[in-house]
Amino acid sequence: AFRDRSSLGGDEAAATGSPVPGRVRAFRQGAVTNLLNPKVIFFNVAFLPQFVNPALGHTVGQLLVLGLTLVLVGLAVDASIGLISGRLSSLLRRSRRVARGLNVFSGTVFAGLAARLAVGSD
Repeated sequence: AFRDRSSLGGDEAAATGSPVPGRVRAFRQGAVTNLLNPKVIFFNVAFLPQFVNPALGHTVGQLLVLGLTLVLVGLAVDASIGLISGRLSSLLRRSRRVARGLNVFSGTVFAGLAARLAVGSD
């Protein structure tokens, strides 16, 4: 990471000949990954029923409202992260200085982790 002089961006994708996935494909891939993620399923099965009050009636409706709320909050958070990541990505592609700083930071973290492993974790 310290010695890397390549620029971040589309150079790697152009060099390897692999196309950058389209937005629809990326969305579909993310949706399938999230829907088939067992951690998400277990979380919903274990967590949501605690907030259902059978005395209020319509337990299925309550679960649907809670699930929909969870999906909407997750969508808002993930959309925000996606938009911020897109902005940061364009900044990284334009600025060699920022890309170099990121490489130095990554190299420093890796060197620190290597030193910690070498010293031991007592």
